Amino acid sequence: MKNKFYIVTDIETHEKSDQIEWEILNCYGIWTSEGRTEDERINNLWEKVEEYLGTKLASLTYEHNKPHALTSYM
Repeated sequence: MKNKFYIVTDIETHEKSDQIEWEILNCYGIWTSEGRTEDERINNLWEKVEEYLGTKLASLTYEHNKPHALTSYM
C-alpha cells in the first residue's frame, strides 16, 4: 500500500445547504489517501470526502501535493 497526499481545490455536491457549503470550505486543503494503485487512492479520497460531508459528491477537483510557491526554493 502506498500513502499519497492530495490538495483538494474544489468540491460540488448534489445537495445544497448553508451547512454543506460550510463543510465544503473546511474540506479544502491537504488530504491523505492510500491504495495499491492511483485509482484506488483516488477512490479512497473520494470516499473520505463523502464520509466527512455526509453526502454524495457531484465532482471533486484535486492536485497532487506540491511545494507552496512562497516557501519553495527554485
